[in-house]
Amino acid sequence: MASVCPINARLEEIALGWLCELLRLPAGCGGAFVTGATMANFGALAAARHAVLARAGWDVEADGLFGAPCVSLLLGEEAHVSVVKALSLLGFGRKSIVRLPVDGQGRTKATGLPAITGPAIVCLQAGNVNTGACDPAPELIDWAREAGAWVHCDGAFGLWAAAAPAHAHLVEGFGEADSWAVDAHKWLNVPYDSGMALVRDTASLQAAMAAGAAPYLASSGWREPDQFTPEMSRRARGVDRP
Repeated sequence: MASVCPINARLEEIALGWLCELLRLPAGCGGAFVTGATMANFGALAAARHAVLARAGWDVEADGLFGAPCVSLLLGEEAHVSVVKALSLLGFGRKSIVRLPVDGQGRTKATGLPAITGPAIVCLQAGNVNTGACDPAPELIDWAREAGAWVHCDGAFGLWAAAAPAHAHLVEGFGEADSWAVDAHKWLNVPYDSGMALVRDTASLQAAMAAGAAPYLASSGWREPDQFTPEMSRRARGVDRP
C-alpha cells in the first residue's frame, strides 16, 4: 500500500513550484499546502528552528528544547498574532520575543536595531493587516544576514503583490528571506483552508516535519506531502485548489 498517490504528489509539487515562481521567490524553493496562515507560519518557523539550532550543533527533533542553545526571536511590534502563536506552539516562550519598534504604518524601523548573537530568527511582515504597509525588507535582511539569522516573512496578506507587476515594488527584497507564509484566501479571494508554507531550504522543512514511516506505509518513491506538513491525514491540496 503506497502512502500517497503519485499523481497527487506530483501535482502538488508542480503547484508549489508555480506559486514560488508567481511570488518571485528564488529557484529551488518549495514547501507545503496547509490549512491557513497560522499553520503556514508554524511550518516555516519549524524549519527555521531546525536550521538555526542545527547550525549550533543541536538536533531539536531528537533532543527537544530542554538544554538547547537559546534562540533569539525578533519581531516587529505589529507582527501578526499568528506568528506569535506559531512560535508558542514551537516551544518558544512569549517573554523571550524581542519586539522591534515600528513607524506609524506598522512597519518595523530599520534604525537603532539591536545586536543579534547566537542562533536567531527574525520575522518580517509583508502587508500589515491594518495598513497594508510592508517592512523595509532589504535593510532588515542585511542586518539579519550579518548575524547569520534565519529570516522569515509573514506574507499572508501582502506578499501576493509580487504577482502583480504594477505592485511588485511594494514587496521588493522579501525574496531574499529564508521562508515565507502566504494565504490564498486573502487577495486571491478563495475559501479558507488555503495556506502555504514556503521555504528556501526544503530539507529543513522536511527535517522538522518528517516522521518515521509506519510499518503499513510503503514509500511511493515520490515526494510525500505528509513529510512536509503537521498533518499525516490530509486531502490532496495540490489537486483541489479552488
